Amino acid sequence: MLLGDAVTSCFIAAVFGSFAILVFRYVFYILTYERVRLYLRRRGRGYEMYTPVVTEEVWEGLGSIAIVALSSWALYAGHNAHCTLTDTSGCLHGWPNHHFPWTIDALFLLQLAWYMHCTTKHWFGLGRVQGLDAGLHHAFTLCLLAMSYTLQLLRVGLLAHWIFVLTNPLLSVSKLLHCLDVRPGKKPFFIFFTVCYLATRVLMVPVVLLPCTMRDVWHIPLDHWVAVTANGFLLLLYGLSLFWFGRLLGILLTGKLDSKPQMVMSVAEAIRWQKRQ
Repeated sequence: MLLGDAVTSCFIAAVFGSFAILVFRYVFYILTYERVRLYLRRRGRGYEMYTPVVTEEVWEGLGSIAIVALSSWALYAGHNAHCTLTDTSGCLHGWPNHHFPWTIDALFLLQLAWYMHCTTKHWFGLGRVQGLDAGLHHAFTLCLLAMSYTLQLLRVGLLAHWIFVLTNPLLSVSKLLHCLDVRPGKKPFFIFFTVCYLATRVLMVPVVLLPCTMRDVWHIPLDHWVAVTANGFLLLLYGLSLFWFGRLLGILLTGKLDSKPQMVMSVAEAIRWQKRQ
């Protein structure tokens, strides 16, 4: 393991790694917040109130792009032989005698740190308070990443995480286009995002991932209760994906994209923002 044993590595990543990312996020806000506010003021009346939202989405969009790029490189650079979208025969084959370069260990720890920072960001005043669905999503993701790392199920863990995060950069871009009320681009891009979401987080999970985790896992010497627990978290995560896909369809069917963007901050967050001015 990169930072000692598996549990110690996960602890260091979750506590110290997430704190380091929060520090970088704070610096990013210092450098960009005022510039974003001035840009939105020039854009027109009412847009300035979206400064916290736009700043947050730019940060999370850039972070998502970095994670997707690193995960894509790891998945298709030869480190995940026979554990890809087109071939999952090697995802569990030969476990636990899987050998990975230190860069794959580092990637998993980085992902742990990122999701922990997303969970705790609002405690430090660096983002909106997340809803219950987002909180559960981060909790399930953290549990699965930690289990994959400690059990050395890195191949299947890497594939699963890649499938679930591939559309995150598109989500951030779609939110930005909506907040800025970019017409006519915001609706076609939202439809594009929804189609990509359907292809990955709705269809790829049962077609590509679940046959491996729910069928092939019984052919390796992994404790059955551990396999059941991991699959339970995976199914809960998939359930949230289906729930969010239903919300995406609802946005399309109700025509919300055609209206002016609505304020997405809570009253308390809006008051805090006004006090900073």
